[in-house]
Amino acid sequence: PVSCSSRMPRCTGLQVRASQAVHRRFYSVFAAWGRLLSRRPWLIILVSLCAAVLASTKLLLSFGGDGLPYQSNGDKLWVPEDAEASKDQESFDAAFNPTGAFTRQNFVYFLATSGGTVLTAPILQEVYRFRELARRNLTATDICDGGCSPLTPSAVGYSEVCDRAAGDASSELSQCLTYGSAFPLFEDGSGNVVLDLTDAEILEMVESGTGVAGSLYPPGGNVTFDVRRVFGGLEYDGAGKLVSAKAVKLGLPLEGYKSSVDAVKDQLEAATAWEDQLNLLVGEEWTSDPPLSRGSAYGDAIAVEWESPLVDAYPNTAGAIERELSGNISGDVIKINIGFILIGAYALAVFFKFDPRRSRSALAIAGLVSCALSVGVAYGFTTLIGYEVNPVVTVLPFILLGIGVDDMFVLEQALSATDKTAPPAERMAACMGSAGVSITVTSLTDLVAFALGSTSSLPALAAFCCFATIGITADYLLQISFFAGWMALDAHREAAGKPDCCPCCGPLDPSVESGCCGCFANSCAAVKAPEEGLLRSVLRRHYAPALARKPVQVAVVVCMAVWAAVCGWQASKLSVDFEYVGDDAVLQRTFDVEDEYFGGLPLDVNLVTPSSAAFDYSAVSSQLLLEQLAVAAETDPWVDRSSLVSFQRALLAWAWAAKGSASLESAAGGPPSSLADALLPPADYYSWLNEFVTASEGGVFARDVLWVDAAAPGQGLSAARLRATQLPLTEAADEIDAMDSLRASVASVPIEGAYAYGFQYLYYEQYKVIQREMLTNLGLAIAAVFVIVLLILAELRTTLLVMLCVLLTDVSILGVMQMWGLTIDSVSVVNLVLAIGLAVDYSAHVAHAFVIAKGTHTERMQSAVSEMGTAVIHGAFSTFLAVLVLSASQSYIFRVFFKQFFSISVFGVAHGLLLLPVLLVLVGPPEMPSDGDAEEPKGGYPPAVPDVPETQASARVAPGLPAQKA
Repeated sequence: PVSCSSRMPRCTGLQVRASQAVHRRFYSVFAAWGRLLSRRPWLIILVSLCAAVLASTKLLLSFGGDGLPYQSNGDKLWVPEDAEASKDQESFDAAFNPTGAFTRQNFVYFLATSGGTVLTAPILQEVYRFRELARRNLTATDICDGGCSPLTPSAVGYSEVCDRAAGDASSELSQCLTYGSAFPLFEDGSGNVVLDLTDAEILEMVESGTGVAGSLYPPGGNVTFDVRRVFGGLEYDGAGKLVSAKAVKLGLPLEGYKSSVDAVKDQLEAATAWEDQLNLLVGEEWTSDPPLSRGSAYGDAIAVEWESPLVDAYPNTAGAIERELSGNISGDVIKINIGFILIGAYALAVFFKFDPRRSRSALAIAGLVSCALSVGVAYGFTTLIGYEVNPVVTVLPFILLGIGVDDMFVLEQALSATDKTAPPAERMAACMGSAGVSITVTSLTDLVAFALGSTSSLPALAAFCCFATIGITADYLLQISFFAGWMALDAHREAAGKPDCCPCCGPLDPSVESGCCGCFANSCAAVKAPEEGLLRSVLRRHYAPALARKPVQVAVVVCMAVWAAVCGWQASKLSVDFEYVGDDAVLQRTFDVEDEYFGGLPLDVNLVTPSSAAFDYSAVSSQLLLEQLAVAAETDPWVDRSSLVSFQRALLAWAWAAKGSASLESAAGGPPSSLADALLPPADYYSWLNEFVTASEGGVFARDVLWVDAAAPGQGLSAARLRATQLPLTEAADEIDAMDSLRASVASVPIEGAYAYGFQYLYYEQYKVIQREMLTNLGLAIAAVFVIVLLILAELRTTLLVMLCVLLTDVSILGVMQMWGLTIDSVSVVNLVLAIGLAVDYSAHVAHAFVIAKGTHTERMQSAVSEMGTAVIHGAFSTFLAVLVLSASQSYIFRVFFKQFFSISVFGVAHGLLLLPVLLVLVGPPEMPSDGDAEEPKGGYPPAVPDVPETQASARVAPGLPAQKA
């Protein structure tokens, strides 16, 4: 049988002997460190402070300057680094967008104020009035980011920043592209918009998709306008005839750039400022506070205003989500400061004692400074080595503050538990020997979980985990150096009998036993803290005995099993989504309009083929493969068959009519019998293709074929594409299937280098990997934590019970996420990884206390709950308090963080103090009999003392038991 002494486990098993040896080595190292702290406190404080400030230099220099590098681009945050869509995007842009320009999509959605149809002349005229104000009169003059600076040129109108056809460098308004708008449908032959129409005429045009008299959508023509993209909430009568539409969309696209280098900085600032003026034209609530720009809609002299009694406008500009995230987080600065104040007040309350000699309120301030320094190191050093701050990283201070304050409690508890008559050097040796090992283990648990998370393929998650890993490391090092140095000074103060609030004052009179800083001698004797705190008394006298009753144990196991089943069922329904805007955010109104009236629209996809160097388009075999590719796309179950646009098919149809069937070939040889059998002569392929795309009939395909040299068509193509639209989809699982299916369809055609690409695939890739990332990161964290816990507990059965509680805690969190309306995204995955480390703290110490306790299973359970329950509850409360104020935050990230931390605190404690004690009674390991031959480490273990307050109960543990840390 395995045996252990009453003071320190000494077991015959190889695993336990190894654990004991490691622990003893740690104890001796930290005890020696404690003595050094006592001898050289000021040196260690100054060295650690200088190191922390040096590591925080980049953060300090950012104040008053450009700030820390910040990344809010969704493509850079949420798309996996190795995603196939990212590689395809690079290839697609290199071929079809070599300048790096892209379109900044800006839409304004209009609904009738009355709630009725928008297919009336007055409504459309009102929308057109807004369009003309924005296009002709709206200008931006300054960009404001901390301070306003003039734009270049000085007044930027829509014509200077609008999206144009490739190669068009003019600034004429007539050259601005008008897609995403309903008004091309109503243009006459001269480019004028005709809206003096009856409601019946408007209904007829919208239903048929044919225009007034324009060349693009002529009445009776075979080219129709896709009304679904600009009119939302279409309603039809029983006969299938259109009767109304609830929303109309106005597109105002701008040209954008993917680079922020100086060469395009002016264009970026101009586009950003004009977009902000567009938001201000709708209303000031649609932009930041203060606004990001000045101009004709907001500034010293407002020249453009728009109000309408007929329509309500809902804008969604290119930088809306980034603005919303940044604005909400900036607006929550007051809440963040309140949270810090609450934590500070809590720490001061815990450290305060009515005995002015034993009180350590001043030490609490040093601990809070230590936490602040760890935050500075996390931001300063991590950005110094190349990482960028992102919206998820904004929650890091709360995590570091909660963990740091808990470390403070553990260290202070250990110091209070030492013999107060011993010299300060020996007290610090005993304190650090016990608590140093404890916070090393618990910090290592959190650190390993985040270090493994830093390997994630999701950039936002990986970056956050890097920040957290460095921050937790800094917190740990500062706690055992900077804060522990102040602890040593405080131990010297206490030994000298000086008051807490004035350590430089002389010793207090021995008759003073209580009072506020000794100023009112013995004035607080009536409220002096009892030997046993109220919470610990409740746990020992009522809670633990209740858990010893069989009916209660049965009820706990049954209820927890039912709850786990319910949460597992709810967790199975969790969906993947990436909406980082709160429900009460103003931008959410626009999203609601988009979802209700324009949700499920078809999305464009491209089937890209390589250059002529890799794929000779003129060859007969290649022409057949292009047709095979078109058929593969048409027959894909997720593609609208009628949407396929093939330049190859159009070229053959043109050649059949323009060149005559006799000039074409067939695969069998000789003239083709029909257009379906026709192929172009290889010798004429590129010249005819060039002739076709430069003619009016083929002009629409000019962007689908890219020449190596437009002046020399014979050199072939650098790339080409076929176009189609994907069927309307709303579920992430369907979107992933649609992407994978079309990729498989393209891969089935033997064209080396061909691929399917749509801009939406970047988002689909997120959906595809996030669940895998969640399971991978949780699995790695659990495996690593299992090894650490096994080393600490040195008992396999107990370790398995602890890990069961950890797993059930995560299942509960996942279930509550579904009940609370949360989804799986990078923010929630971060918190789930963090939950592993925190949930272990809530269970491991109770389990360890049970293992080393004496008596029957029931007696050992009651002892463990009584000794560790108070510390577990206070640890959970301190963690919860750090994020309590975020419950009222407008930021989606902060609110998700609060909801999940609420779940971590509640269910971590529930499983650690409710389920685990019952399981230990029912199936826990047997008592380990004492052999009495354990060797006590040099310096001894801190003895238990009767007057430790309830928040310090975790110090009353058997030798070698780490104190609680949340």
